[in-house]
Amino acid sequence: MLFPIAALLHAGGMTPETALAVFGASLNRVSRSPVGRKIEHIGHPTRYTDIVGTWLRSKRFIDKTGRPRALRIEGRDGFKALVRSVAWQADPQMVLSVLVRYGNVRRTKQGMYELIRPFFYTANSESIAFEPVVNFLSDVTSNLTKILKRSKGWKGPDLFWKKTENARISEATAKRFTSFARERGLVFLDELDDWLEANSDRKKASLKPRRRVGLGIFSIYSDHEFLDVRP
Repeated sequence: MLFPIAALLHAGGMTPETALAVFGASLNRVSRSPVGRKIEHIGHPTRYTDIVGTWLRSKRFIDKTGRPRALRIEGRDGFKALVRSVAWQADPQMVLSVLVRYGNVRRTKQGMYELIRPFFYTANSESIAFEPVVNFLSDVTSNLTKILKRSKGWKGPDLFWKKTENARISEATAKRFTSFARERGLVFLDELDDWLEANSDRKKASLKPRRRVGLGIFSIYSDHEFLDVRP
């Protein structure tokens, strides 16, 4: 995660000495700041994402209407079978514990487990998963680094960095926007997820190199700002 950050700072003209001093000051500042949520290690996040995706789409785990079925732990089409169809060496009980703890899955009165979110959520009111955050930050900084270093002869995809924002937003409107953006973002991500699934190559025997592609969305919420703006 630190390499693309270092590449970005170097491209911006920061010397190694200045970078080390700034990073050291930041570490000291963090050590004195209270942390509201604990950090939990859960392993590689792709495992959980693929399990949720398989639960949503595989004919083994959906009902006649195309919705994910509530699963028992055991059985040919149970939760353990779901986990092992995606990650053979994963511990199904540990995976289930993470999915339940972060609000992706809930236990029914009948003792079965149902999927309640279409994407893998990685935070709750008490904790946040470490690996997904690291992956996201690494993806963000790596993407920007590739854009900065891209030459005229670049033959890869046209990577982009886009956002929308407004500096004249009240606290109440900020809450409404976050709710609106979350709802619309999920619809958009669901559409992209379907596209990626339809265009993915799942041939396990293939030795061709593969790349991971996707899109990440995050909300912006600044500290109080006093801007010299006119209506």
